[in-house]
Amino acid sequence: MDNSCFDEGPQHVAPATEELDATEPDYLLPSQPGDGPRRMSEQTRVIVTVVLVALALVSAFPMAAHFSSPETYASVTRTLDGQKSTALGLVATATTASVAVSAIPGDVGTPIAGQLADLSGKLAAVLAIIYLEKFLLTTFGLIAFRFLVPAGVALMILWLWLRGRWSPSRVLFVWGVKFLVVALALATLVPVSAGLTQTITDQYQTSLAAEEAGQEANKTSETVYEDNAGHDTKENQNILERLGSAISDGVSALASGAADAASAVGEQLNKLIDAVAVSIVTACLVPLAVLLLYFWLIRLFTGADLTGYVSKAQGAVGSAVRQAGLATSGAVKRHRASTSA
Repeated sequence: MDNSCFDEGPQHVAPATEELDATEPDYLLPSQPGDGPRRMSEQTRVIVTVVLVALALVSAFPMAAHFSSPETYASVTRTLDGQKSTALGLVATATTASVAVSAIPGDVGTPIAGQLADLSGKLAAVLAIIYLEKFLLTTFGLIAFRFLVPAGVALMILWLWLRGRWSPSRVLFVWGVKFLVVALALATLVPVSAGLTQTITDQYQTSLAAEEAGQEANKTSETVYEDNAGHDTKENQNILERLGSAISDGVSALASGAADAASAVGEQLNKLIDAVAVSIVTACLVPLAVLLLYFWLIRLFTGADLTGYVSKAQGAVGSAVRQAGLATSGAVKRHRASTSA
């Protein structure tokens, strides 16, 4: 028997296997939160945190003190003071016109007296808005830099240290951005509104001066303006001085008869209404338009809808105007009754 097969001993047979491609594994271990190229090192987080804390401290103390000081808004305050002087001058002019109308015999000046009462109520609302703007000018600066900016920075610091460790941490970043956007809007609301108001006022003064210059050049008959003793210095007068002179001329026209006096006062009343309309636009409508624009921007960047507060503010202003108009109308009627008696 051939025993060669037994002499060779046991042989190990390796199973046939295919070579696996190590470059494309079928399974990857799950990555831990914060891994990857966007992972921020501990040192970087500390540096960013220090910078944000410094920014919050600078905003809460030096910047808050600066933007809450009236001296910071010197130009804006001059604009608001000019609006206030214009509104007070218009009230005085309307009062002078009311006295002139009350001196007219009969009921010729009754419609004009009613219009003067309406103007007085509107001017009261204008003055209230101007005073509110002066109050909010420094108050908004203090709120923005003392409270909103540090709050937004604090939320962003929390997001910086909780990102990758807490899944809802993104909410902190979103709210931090919202606080910063609202702070910027509050700090610039009244200055932007005052700048637009000054531009509109300058344009109105220029157009009014050009119109009066054209009327002076084309005048061929005697008018109320030509009877003014200060005709040579009229070009240097502002709108209130021109209106006051015109109303005074209307009062002097009483000597020529009631109808002529009513016509003269009515003509100047039209100019007074025009000046009041411009005052309402610059003191009320322009700030309201800027406020609506800011609300739209806040909604665009933060998603917060604040337009409901505008409706409430409009209702409050309308109620104040109606009450002031009723009170002024009653005062005019009592004055006319005492004058006629």
